[in-house]
Amino acid sequence: METILLIVSRKSRVTSTALVVILLVACGNPSDRPAEGSLARPISSVMAEVDAALWAFHAADTAKDAEAVIGLLWPDYYMFVDGARIGYDEVVKGAREFLPSLELFHTDWTDVRITPLGPDAAVTSFQFRDSIITMTGELIQSRGPTTFVWHRRDGEWRLVYGDADHYALDP
Repeated sequence: METILLIVSRKSRVTSTALVVILLVACGNPSDRPAEGSLARPISSVMAEVDAALWAFHAADTAKDAEAVIGLLWPDYYMFVDGARIGYDEVVKGAREFLPSLELFHTDWTDVRITPLGPDAAVTSFQFRDSIITMTGELIQSRGPTTFVWHRRDGEWRLVYGDADHYALDP
């Protein structure tokens, strides 16, 4: 616990009040600082770790590996897909049904951005362009933006939120 002791005269009460406010703001809330003995994680580490997790998601998706995709989601994950909100259980069920029904899943991601929000959270965004062939031979092509929110728990990065909008490719 941090204690600040000020000895002030009655004449300087306004000045001392201002000084206390400045000290409290400058020092911040002790609970916001890293625990004693811990090291703050550099932003470059956060970016590298989230980049690896993001591309692991891409690899799992294009390999049609539903279990690997699910393994990158926290149980409190939810997302919006084309405006519809779906939760973790529905995403798990959908991944297990949809991915094995595909013959080919090719996607290109461009304009990939990683925005660290702190040592344990980050946002990624990108534009996708999908070409999917189902087992029945149907070709599905779409494009659109995707945003993910990543959270690090017990040293592991997984998704807590996603948003993807699919638009038909122009002929």
